[in-house]
Amino acid sequence: MKIFLKYLLLFIGASLWVVGCVPTFRKTAFEWGFTQDSYRYGDLYRLSNLPQFKELQTPCTTAPTLKATSINTALYIIGDSFTEKQRIGKNDFNVDSYTRIHWNEFETVQLNPAKRNILILETVERHFREHFAKDVKNFTIGTQKVVPNAFSFKNWLTENYKAFEGMLKESEEALTSFLFSGNLFLQLKEWKAQINFQWFGQHSDQISFSPDGKQILFVWDTDSTRITSSFKNLPAKELESLIRQVNRTRDYYKSKGFDEVFLSIIPNKTSILAPEMGVYNHLVERVQTAPLLLAPYIDVWTPYNQQANAVYSLSDTHWSCKGRSIWLEKVNGALSIR
Repeated sequence: MKIFLKYLLLFIGASLWVVGCVPTFRKTAFEWGFTQDSYRYGDLYRLSNLPQFKELQTPCTTAPTLKATSINTALYIIGDSFTEKQRIGKNDFNVDSYTRIHWNEFETVQLNPAKRNILILETVERHFREHFAKDVKNFTIGTQKVVPNAFSFKNWLTENYKAFEGMLKESEEALTSFLFSGNLFLQLKEWKAQINFQWFGQHSDQISFSPDGKQILFVWDTDSTRITSSFKNLPAKELESLIRQVNRTRDYYKSKGFDEVFLSIIPNKTSILAPEMGVYNHLVERVQTAPLLLAPYIDVWTPYNQQANAVYSLSDTHWSCKGRSIWLEKVNGALSIR
């Protein structure tokens, strides 16, 4: 009997591990109601589990105002989490075709010379300095010849070790989310988080709060020692170097057949809702108003400041439906200009 129970528990554990770690099985489990999305109340709530910052993340139903017909445009985006498929898709743009990849992805594409090919470099403010500290060549044009680097066993070992390490971390996070994202576990986490916060003043080291206590923020944006922070000093020399890299990226892609390359910097939630928490470096404004910048930019800094309390989700680092709508209107407006 003991042997049977041992193997039964082993089988159950292995089954849960496989289902939790394999995306296809995990998706099926979500669809069948066996578990729930751990991000359904926002990434900041997921980090803090504080109920006062709990807001269900529902899909935005308000569609942007589009023309009846497309404008013979092929849109390409190199973007971060703001333009992930659960937030943004082809139907949000007045274009014939749409291709989007993440900053850590690479793809070969074939441009259609009969269409107007537009590239948008979309980055949240916190990652702008990292993205443009190096060449941006995520898209390879189909006519280009890619010359492979000479094989190096050391490089192969390093790359595969990092990939394996990343896979293990991703699997661990996926399994944890799969097993402990139900409402019962969330309630237990909330009780624990509330006791720690109200009785001992303790909370997750990944979050911080606005001075008035009404906004929960991501510590990457508020910790001035991090390069991602709104309060990390940005010297003029570094700013100039970053802008020159933006210009070089635009020149590179235009030389490969793109008709235009737009820059879109989406402000950190902290930069809009709590800039008084430190010495704000004004990255977005300084980039967009720099005479050195040659790339056209999509400005949401201005309208976001005018409607600061309405453009970000309460329990998430990302925009609200209002903030999303503003960005889409700006993008579609830029696409309509020839």
